[in-house]
Amino acid sequence: MDATQLFSNGRRGRTALVAAGLAASLALVTACSSGSDEAAAGDDAPAGGTTTVDFWGWVPGLEELVAQYNEANPDVEVTFHRMTGDDGQKVEAAVDAGAGPDLVQLSSHDLPDYVIQGRVQPITEFVADDEANYTEASWTSVTFDGEVYGVPQGIGPSGMMYRTDLLEQHGIAVPTTWDEYLEAARALHAADPELYIANLSPGEIGQWVQEVQQAEGSWFGIEGDSWTVGINDEASLRVAERWQTLLDEGLVTTELMWTPEYWSRVNAGDIATISYAAWFPVALMENAADTSGLWRVAPLPTEPGSTNQGDSGGAAVVVLKGADDPGAAAEFASWLNGSDETQDALITEGGLFPSTLNGLASPALLEEQEFFGGQVINEVFIESAENTPATWSEGPNWGTAQTAVLDEFAKVVAGQQTFAQALDNAHDATVADLESRGLSVAE
Repeated sequence: MDATQLFSNGRRGRTALVAAGLAASLALVTACSSGSDEAAAGDDAPAGGTTTVDFWGWVPGLEELVAQYNEANPDVEVTFHRMTGDDGQKVEAAVDAGAGPDLVQLSSHDLPDYVIQGRVQPITEFVADDEANYTEASWTSVTFDGEVYGVPQGIGPSGMMYRTDLLEQHGIAVPTTWDEYLEAARALHAADPELYIANLSPGEIGQWVQEVQQAEGSWFGIEGDSWTVGINDEASLRVAERWQTLLDEGLVTTELMWTPEYWSRVNAGDIATISYAAWFPVALMENAADTSGLWRVAPLPTEPGSTNQGDSGGAAVVVLKGADDPGAAAEFASWLNGSDETQDALITEGGLFPSTLNGLASPALLEEQEFFGGQVINEVFIESAENTPATWSEGPNWGTAQTAVLDEFAKVVAGQQTFAQALDNAHDATVADLESRGLSVAE
């Protein structure tokens, strides 16, 4: 198997051969070889024996689905461990020690690091036929250099929740473009200085990512034998200009999301819109129950002539290095995330917004929400999922990049620099970290 030499990690004293980036993708020679060996080992299992698959995940209701699968497949026994706390770090340590589970639920942002470190193995031969049932963006998130390293499990398509009473009171139409959004922000604040179009949280990376993806930007990519870093790319700078204007003109609040101060603002009616993923309405219902009936959901505002929406990130179920029978593990992951019989449970019990086309077509998504005035809000998020461009690529140091961006954004809110400067600084920190890991970075 051929691969481009992109990674040499001096700290671990080893070299891995990869080609990376979600759009152009990434492959790991050692993982591919390991997958073939382990598949052969699984084939040597005694005829008529029971194959055991150890699965770690966090989605509610998985226990029932595992039991359902086991009952229908007596030759396979899937055991389930519910992940909490620092279990994610425990998985990494266990896999490195040769004692990890067979399957684990993983944030799509973290998958490239797992591939580079050899902690996952490709499952293309077992799940290639599943691709047609998934949104293009979600399947891209698990595909590296033509190899598939996981089955998507849930996505975070964007939408804009808005207060109907605040906009109607001041005769402001629901904005459909970002230009209209800026004008609505100005009109709202001019009508009442205590009203703001939104809260700009310096600690919430998903809200930024969804708009960069909407603008067809990406933090990472590949050029020849090197990584590219785009934290300050053209798309990100357009998003930065938008929010810099809103911040400079005093049209947004800057509370950290999820804090009592933030929810106090929301409950007081200080904030007219909240743009975030399909899972956020549940948090809004739980933390602002007294505002029931006042909210609706609309698509994220767009650039003129564009129908693009964004996504804040999803998850995948991946087969880890060392799995005794990767075929059996992949078959369960395929059934769990993509079969017709699991979609309703994943939606209603698991709280997932589906990455599958059969899930997006499920009646379970189309319930009226009293909190949102009886609106079927998922119709908006379904359309968003269908209009999310498959241009976002993950990279090998997501955690470093995220921390760098949020650290720099805190300085912006404090008035110490601009968003454009923050993106430049975060870009430089991310590049430096990649190079310290022995990766080649194209500038």
